[in-house]
Amino acid sequence: MKKVVVTGGSGRLGQFVIRELLAHRYQVLSLDRIAPREKLCPSWLADLRHAGDLFEALKGAYGIVHLGAYQAPNLAPDTETLSNNVSATYNVARAAADMQTKRVVIASSTAAFGFIYAKQLWAPEYLPLDENHPSSPQDSYGLSKVLGEQIADSIVSVHREMTISSLRFPGVNFDLSYESFRERWRNPQTRASGFWTYIDARDAAMTCRLALEAEFTGHQVFIAAAPNNCMIQPTAELIRKYLPRGARIKKAAGSHWSCVDSAKARRVLGFKPAHVWQKYYKGDPGEVDGGALALRSVR
Repeated sequence: MKKVVVTGGSGRLGQFVIRELLAHRYQVLSLDRIAPREKLCPSWLADLRHAGDLFEALKGAYGIVHLGAYQAPNLAPDTETLSNNVSATYNVARAAADMQTKRVVIASSTAAFGFIYAKQLWAPEYLPLDENHPSSPQDSYGLSKVLGEQIADSIVSVHREMTISSLRFPGVNFDLSYESFRERWRNPQTRASGFWTYIDARDAAMTCRLALEAEFTGHQVFIAAAPNNCMIQPTAELIRKYLPRGARIKKAAGSHWSCVDSAKARRVLGFKPAHVWQKYYKGDPGEVDGGALALRSVR
């Protein structure tokens, strides 16, 4: 059984990742600043800003999945968000390199592009966004993700025997019934800065495992998201109504295509999302104006 360390293992996504790894016969050690509500595996209390525990935890480890971070701006002062997220990512990558850990998976975010927490939304250069689109974050959280990816570039430039995956997830959905999506449908404007993208927590956890198992070299950034938007309206209609004009629309399949492109993750990692809202939501989308008509075209 290969040993994998999961930082932030007490968090919501951390618990899903641990379950995914255990289900695929990995030996898992969880690190977090707080104890887990449910102890799924051995768990240590650790502050990732201090590297000592990381070196001890990584003894004999094949890989590490780094989720431990502030997950949005305004959960702490900006200086704390930036310094915590960046120092933790550096310590994880540095310790993994020094301990000859072969696989590092880092939870990045589509917030790195800069749109989600921008004070004023601007038009992207093109949609769907891919890994080559410029990143210009204005907030401490998005900036911490860009800096984390740059740290990964620096580490693998010296330690060429290891691989690092930075997974740019959109908003992770933990409501497995998808009942909460009804409120999203009533006000699409509130999701415009994230371009109505999402990923199910189970698919995000699967992507972390796939990144541990994939064969590639160096550091790679991957977008991983549900294939369709989270709304009942077609994507082109949402863009026309709620986004600033100017984005070039690239080729996209279907009417409800996602505004972020997961093609690279599909090609390199074997990413195949299995959990989308259309599969689980049992209510009547017709409760929202135009819902029934829009739903027929996306199903």
